[in-house]
Amino acid sequence: VLGDRKCRSWELIDWTAGDERCGAAGFAPRDVRHVVLIPNYREPVAVIRRTLDALAVQYRAQERLIIVLGMESREQGSREKGEALAAEYAGAFLDILVTVHPAGLPREVPGKSSNQAWALQVVTERIAEDPEIDPDLVTITSCDADSVLHADYFAALSRLFWETEERHSRFWQAPMQYLNNIWRAPAPVRFSTWFGQAWMRASLAMPFYRGLPISTYSLSLRLAVESGGWDPAVIPEDWHMFLRCFFARDEHVELVPVFLPTNADVPEGETWFAGMKIAFQQYLRHAWGAEDVGYMAGEMARRDTGWRSVLLFMQVYLDHVLRAWGWFLVMSAYLLALGVHPAYEGILAGSVLDVGPQAAWLGPVFGVGAVVMISTLVFEIIRQPLPRDVSRVRLFAEQWLMWLSLPLLGLYLGMLPAIQAQTMLLLGMPLSYRVTPKRIEAPSSS
Repeated sequence: VLGDRKCRSWELIDWTAGDERCGAAGFAPRDVRHVVLIPNYREPVAVIRRTLDALAVQYRAQERLIIVLGMESREQGSREKGEALAAEYAGAFLDILVTVHPAGLPREVPGKSSNQAWALQVVTERIAEDPEIDPDLVTITSCDADSVLHADYFAALSRLFWETEERHSRFWQAPMQYLNNIWRAPAPVRFSTWFGQAWMRASLAMPFYRGLPISTYSLSLRLAVESGGWDPAVIPEDWHMFLRCFFARDEHVELVPVFLPTNADVPEGETWFAGMKIAFQQYLRHAWGAEDVGYMAGEMARRDTGWRSVLLFMQVYLDHVLRAWGWFLVMSAYLLALGVHPAYEGILAGSVLDVGPQAAWLGPVFGVGAVVMISTLVFEIIRQPLPRDVSRVRLFAEQWLMWLSLPLLGLYLGMLPAIQAQTMLLLGMPLSYRVTPKRIEAPSSS
């Protein structure tokens, strides 16, 4: 609720006010330029157009935004597709570049991170050749091809960049909300997505919590370059890029919320089963971020690290551990809660589940947890009005069915992808990067 209130209040701010006012650093918000990296592979042109349209309406986009379409040579005709889009949007931005990431480079894994690592080299050369752009006054945004940024995002980013003296040790992150196609996704995916986006908005609003970047985020060009850029050998690049910068800056890197939400897509398919399979592959790719635990352990072993590294390591480690064994924890606790119910005393007496009164607190804990989850779900549904073709009766029945299916959903979309990813990492088995298929249809009237 606090995160949602912050989003509403930020949308009322005039972020362009004082755009020409110089500060103590000797520059004004208007002097900040923004590079937007859009790595893509086999993305529908309509999806990329939707993202470019959202960028074209940014404040003074023609003077401030440099768009980089990161194409892949593995996609046949990718250069032609990128150049056609660049010609279509010529004049909408300060510049629009097309980079083509070569396939088969040594020590690289095909994916978003290696694409952006290649594009970063090209864009730094472009900026170095322009005498009117100060590289120290440039931000760079990692933007997924399906991300629709808020119209005020870069006006706000210019102001935030201008206001802080620690601009070269900061990441900026807007809450992600996956509303572009939420009503076309399978019900289990929609159900889990509502909780996921609520958690992200809450974590950004939570005091004393160190957020980590997800999907679409910004940082200064100087920080990106001096930290070595994106690692071409990893798959989940967002947390990893933050960690690279964190260690390069001797633990003095923080994430700053930008409470102007970015809309994105959720996994969907031509059929329900295809959508569920695609969702599993996406969660598997996210779970592959467990390799960051090993990366952090290695960096901490060879550096004189402090308490900041220890706390961040615990946060990253706990996240990936819970992905793998959280389902077991919850289900075991639930069985224990059943064990202390009077109706089960006779059945469970003398068994391994005969835990007695010492586990009596589990029942109330599950009750509180249920209230919190149901409240979150209701809040998310209210926050996004129903399309006209979705009845309240259908929605209620669907959510009730999803609630009863929580053990299966937690297993399929939580534990199994994590177990598979961590087992493959343990055995040194590579993961092929699979782009989540996307499509655009006429939206339902609401």
